[in-house]
Amino acid sequence: MDSKKLFAILGFIYCAGLVGCGVNSGLGDDRDYYVGNLTKDIAALTTPDEGQSQNLVIFDKKVRRIHQFDLTEMKHVRSFEVRNPEIPHYVLYGNAGNYIVDLSEKGISIFNRYNQANHNPIKFLGKPVSAAFLPSKSLVIVYDDLMTVGMMKLDANGEVVKKWVGGASIANGGTIASGDLNADGKLILALSDGSVVVTDPEASMDAHSWVASTPIATGLNDIKWLAPLPKTPSQVMLRAYGKIALLDLTSKTIVSSYDIQDSVTKLSKFNDPHVVMQTGAVVKVAYAKNSAIQVKTFYTNVGKLEMNYLLSSNLDLTKNTWSFVDTTERTDYFFFNDVDASKKNRHFVRYDFDNVVATHEMNVANDTQVEIADDFIFALFPRALGYGVRYDIDTERQSELARFNLKYIPAD
Repeated sequence: MDSKKLFAILGFIYCAGLVGCGVNSGLGDDRDYYVGNLTKDIAALTTPDEGQSQNLVIFDKKVRRIHQFDLTEMKHVRSFEVRNPEIPHYVLYGNAGNYIVDLSEKGISIFNRYNQANHNPIKFLGKPVSAAFLPSKSLVIVYDDLMTVGMMKLDANGEVVKKWVGGASIANGGTIASGDLNADGKLILALSDGSVVVTDPEASMDAHSWVASTPIATGLNDIKWLAPLPKTPSQVMLRAYGKIALLDLTSKTIVSSYDIQDSVTKLSKFNDPHVVMQTGAVVKVAYAKNSAIQVKTFYTNVGKLEMNYLLSSNLDLTKNTWSFVDTTERTDYFFFNDVDASKKNRHFVRYDFDNVVATHEMNVANDTQVEIADDFIFALFPRALGYGVRYDIDTERQSELARFNLKYIPAD
């Protein structure tokens, strides 16, 4: 196993043995290194290439099935029984193709637009921990805890056209540290030696071997996180040891950097990549704009708008909003977005980003599986008959879904 991941696991074991690891513990600092985003039991409602969907796909932990809901009509669309329902399942959803990708440690299943299942089109020995997904180009990249990369190219209906499973060694002996797909469909990977390579997933699937550019030397150490800019695919934001940097893939140079002085509390690619840092009541959001790393400072107040344990963060530069969900419950500290890492005492806050003005705040229902869109929050309650609520962020008006599990509950 790669040494950086070994240290991450040891840090996790140490952290788990304590009462809890808070923001400034430092023990969570190595628990990243992913390709794409963490796998979740709810598919993201908003993707950079498809925008916001009104179709929500979720693995319902109560009945252990995958549901699809239309949140415009507030109706249950379809449901799928999964293999090995007793273990965790994670989902991706291609809105244009109306297909669902189901990931678990026992395999991968794809449910196409015609409700047909394709089980285990690619196989892993490890557990899928993250995925890079570009629906507009029907590219699915799955990364497991053994550093294996599985690639699939799908057609418009969710059928597998190409596939390949590759290893972690890419170039000059360097192994994968972090990465993601950019808007052009290239898989950008940071390697363990501090270099960055641009790989072509479709060419790699054709060749059954990595097809990659010459590594770009960055001069950075330990690149933990890589995020392509959705509107500028030739630039990627990097979080490395002690630095946040912006790499231009065309000029092959670091065009801007920022020295980290505060505790990093969240790494987020929703919607625009950004890094949240905090020291006490001072919160800083670092992001990329106009080929430069820029930083906005927020002074959070004790009380309603203070930031406690940060669960998720969403920066939308086009809409000029920064939103986050935090909790007062002490949580096992984790860098990537997971609004369900704690299901108690969660709080949603939204700011006008340019003017640093709080515009919205509301509580998030306890014990629910949650996904947050631009203008609403959806919460699935753990009820056997099935119950979900869409909360409008502006008005807090509630729309309900109910009794959709009725035909899936055994008679006995």
